[in-house]
Amino acid sequence: AGAFEYDGVQFYQTVEANNRAAVPAEQYFQLSADGSTISTINNFFGSTSNITLVSGAYYEIEIMLWFLKTTTNTVVFTLTNAAAPTSQNIYYEMSPVGAMIAPPGTATMLIGQAVKDATAAYTVTTGSLTDATEHFARFRIWLQNSTGVSLKIQATATTGTITPRRGSMWRCRRLSPNNIGTFVA
Repeated sequence: AGAFEYDGVQFYQTVEANNRAAVPAEQYFQLSADGSTISTINNFFGSTSNITLVSGAYYEIEIMLWFLKTTTNTVVFTLTNAAAPTSQNIYYEMSPVGAMIAPPGTATMLIGQAVKDATAAYTVTTGSLTDATEHFARFRIWLQNSTGVSLKIQATATTGTITPRRGSMWRCRRLSPNNIGTFVA
């Protein structure tokens, strides 16, 4: 117990005798103020906010986007890898088209998934969002990287604009390609 290790990919700590666990290390980026208005495809978090990736690595990525939509229509979110990944599983959910609602709201959220996707630019299009209202989108990605060096989180307002809101953020954690821990039957 008490050992701390690093194997070139993952940090480990043995908290109890014979129970080795991964120590999470993550990168993240958050907006501390509202972002720049977006109409045509652009980085949601700004030009120098891309997620750094290492070739052949595994990642768990979570993205929370809060934004104001100015004109009724759709928003296209594009997750752009510098190169097509080996595989990525994507789960996403978005506020109802009428805007965010307080619980126990009855409006239906958009929810979707992609399994074993290997496209360099994966897109998700919202429903026709109500204008002058606040919306959100959340993405969870399990990414097995091939040769890409970055992941861009981009948005396009099909008409009008969107304004990224303070508190929007992404976090990325590199995972070991191995199972870690002490497992029992």
